Amino acid sequence: MSEIGSVAPPTYSPPVEAGAAGAPPLPGWDEALAALDRARADGRRMGGAEAIARLHGRGKLTPRERVDLLVDPGSFRELGELVTGMIRVPGRPDREAPADGVVGGWARIGGRRVVVVADDGTITAGARGPGGNRKAGYLRGLAANHGYPLVLLLESSANRFQGMMGAQFAGAGGGGSAGMAPPLAAWRQPGRSPVICAVLGTALGAASFQTMDAEFSTLAAPTAAMALAGPPVVAGGIGVTATVADLGAGEVHATTTGFIDHLGVDEADCIAAVREVVSYLPSSSRELPPRVLSDDPADRRTPEAVELVPLDHRKPYDMGALVRMLVDGGRFFELRPAFAKNIIIGYARIDGWTVGIVANQPRHLGGIVDVKAVVKTVRFAQICNAYNIPLVFLQDQPGFIVGPQSEREGALRQVVRLMNAAYGATTPMVTVLVRKAYGFSTWLLGGRPVGADHVVAWPSASISLAAPEIGVATVLQREMEAGELSEERQQELYASYRRMSQGRWAAYDFRIDDVIEPERTREVLARALAMAERKRRRELGTRRRFDTA
Repeated sequence: MSEIGSVAPPTYSPPVEAGAAGAPPLPGWDEALAALDRARADGRRMGGAEAIARLHGRGKLTPRERVDLLVDPGSFRELGELVTGMIRVPGRPDREAPADGVVGGWARIGGRRVVVVADDGTITAGARGPGGNRKAGYLRGLAANHGYPLVLLLESSANRFQGMMGAQFAGAGGGGSAGMAPPLAAWRQPGRSPVICAVLGTALGAASFQTMDAEFSTLAAPTAAMALAGPPVVAGGIGVTATVADLGAGEVHATTTGFIDHLGVDEADCIAAVREVVSYLPSSSRELPPRVLSDDPADRRTPEAVELVPLDHRKPYDMGALVRMLVDGGRFFELRPAFAKNIIIGYARIDGWTVGIVANQPRHLGGIVDVKAVVKTVRFAQICNAYNIPLVFLQDQPGFIVGPQSEREGALRQVVRLMNAAYGATTPMVTVLVRKAYGFSTWLLGGRPVGADHVVAWPSASISLAAPEIGVATVLQREMEAGELSEERQQELYASYRRMSQGRWAAYDFRIDDVIEPERTREVLARALAMAERKRRRELGTRRRFDTA
């Protein structure tokens, strides 16, 4: 009797051995390698000739052209070249995405190893697919874990909608396995190894987040923009019609938000800026920045300094000219020059060592420290502190701006941020009080109370809680209101405060280290930095977090 539901046992057929009758011939090595070459060629074709021509027609370069322009010739080694994405839209034929929209690998810039990730604007406007995101996430982790700078050449309209619609998006940001995270799982704590972003097309969503998190960012003015979301999402989400330029043109971020450090005139200018910034920064927080010696003597005198800076504090001058006078070869790479013009920040070298310059600009608002100036300073000071870059402060400022408008802009919060950055800094700080040094900002911009390593003043310096005229108005307020204040009494107190504010009185009491001749400023800075080298080496590898905006 047969059993109900019985199933016949499976039969086994042994494979036909190669070379036996009826067996398909195995491909030879020549054919296998030719197939690999074809696959690599497919990965390099990007979005095809027509898409490349459209990109060039808009004044843009392809990702591979950008990489070639960025790195030392012949140094690029690509990873993930064979990754192939698939673009699927219901009702349309499937399309392949060579390299899944991301070109990446390692290379050298100025002889130093870096990791590079470049978005492909010829494929779905640079939007990344799952494979492209995994590749970018892996490379970002590689840079952070091995201590190499990461350069991102961005042109990405966030994630590729075609592969992200639906409930799968809930876990698409990673959150677990390294290398499997599309846009966010490889997110790292700032201050570990430098991330440098060049926005060369439209950067939306995750691409804009990366720029905000970077140690340096540049944007190509004619062809690029950066925003949280693009025009279709804005129109569909809130019913507002806006262009990409309305949402985040380069001019907006250079002058109003202050979100980018450098606004390039074109892609080549941006890429040149990336190469220069890499030269100033160390590969990671575990190293010192490279020293680049020049033929500019460390003890070079600058007698022209007294011709530039007037003794009369009411007369402006260009602090940028003084900075260039003091640094190696007059070369100063200024950051965010169109944002908060009343303060200057940027990288330079003194005696070959990278320094971060923070200097008040009397040509704008008298060098006063307002909310935007604090925002600009804090971020830069934290980056320098994280990467063992000494801070050089050149003070000529009347204090923090006060009043209703300043309070509404959040002055209290920003001053506390500056306080935390100043008191928490462990990198060397060297300060020159050029003219005005008034108020609490005198301390927080490299003053002795926050642990500055060396503080000197010029004979033109005036140091006090407030400017003499403000002190007179405050102390004699009741007499003024009662009409009992004589001109003689007012002038007598003003002259007294001016005399008491002279920098030499601070030196007499050792509140500062010295009063120096202006022409010796470069020499004094170089010697102070040389003395602080041991301190910098002691701090190598110390993790120091900083704000991401």
